[in-house]
Amino acid sequence: MKKKYNLQLKRILLPLIALRLMASQAQSQDTTASPRFVHGSYYTCAWNTTITLGDFNDWVGHASPAGFDLGGRYFIKAGLVAGFNIGWQRVSQSYTNETFYGSAGQAITATNYRFTWMIPFQGVIAYHLIPDKIISPYLGIGIGGDYMEHHLLVQEYDIYETRWGLSLIPEIGALVKFGKSSRWAALVAFNYKWTTNGIGLYIDRSSKNMQMLNLKFGLAFKMR
Repeated sequence: MKKKYNLQLKRILLPLIALRLMASQAQSQDTTASPRFVHGSYYTCAWNTTITLGDFNDWVGHASPAGFDLGGRYFIKAGLVAGFNIGWQRVSQSYTNETFYGSAGQAITATNYRFTWMIPFQGVIAYHLIPDKIISPYLGIGIGGDYMEHHLLVQEYDIYETRWGLSLIPEIGALVKFGKSSRWAALVAFNYKWTTNGIGLYIDRSSKNMQMLNLKFGLAFKMR
């Protein structure tokens, strides 16, 4: 009687144990097959459009899509990430019949061409509000520096200056993943940038800081 009872108990328990093992294996495979942006690291590459503000806008008033941005992020815990950004940007504009006053007091009236190119680099801290969702918005701030060159081309003259400065960049953005099992996501972000860099090419006025807005579109890739 006891052997018969044990045999029936085994017949009941063995299928249950097998089902449990299969469920555990499936869960493990699902986790491996669905690399969510909640741990590890990811890297970004984005196209950057710059909109100048304030004194920078007086220097070059056109928005410019000539820029790119590379970045990396590492998840410290939950949705908190730390990382870096480095990029290249250029803004430019032509002005017809502008009068330029040189340092020796001379005045030249002619078409002039102005452009600034810059290499920004920052350390970044950001927080993803819902990192395990398909659409994952985040808030971040970058602190770093900029190398800039300002050029003023008047007739055959190229008058330029180089500047280094500190920068502060609050940013809002989102990752839009290409499905739960994809390591790729679209990146869209918008930020405001303030930098201690200035422009001193005008004899009558010198800018001591610069401001701009940046709109970024790109891709993010999740590492294993």
